[in-house]
Amino acid sequence: MIHLDPIGDFAPHHPCETQELERHRGKLLRVERLRSKVKAAKAAAAESLSRADDAPEPHDSANTLFVALFDAHCRDREKLFEAMRELDEACRELHAASAGMNFVASLPHRPAKQLEGTAFHR
Repeated sequence: MIHLDPIGDFAPHHPCETQELERHRGKLLRVERLRSKVKAAKAAAAESLSRADDAPEPHDSANTLFVALFDAHCRDREKLFEAMRELDEACRELHAASAGMNFVASLPHRPAKQLEGTAFHR
């Protein structure tokens, strides 16, 4: 069994590392919130399309009920597209932040006290 000291081995050793980790965590949480928003918007758009499809025939501009339901679907669809654009932007920001995290490579890689002197130690 390998024992690691999570505080000592993986904790940031410099205040700027902590700030960078918090910014990265914030971007990751934003992406997750926006994924949930896209999922909800997708369900709303699918539901409104289903209601428009279930409207009595004919499905043309003379049928005011169909027009109203289809307009509601178009609004839901625009909300979905907006949520998807927000998610895409958040993913780009997260990717850029992840690519720029140079401090991870500079962290001192030392074994936990339990591993010192073992064959697993580099």
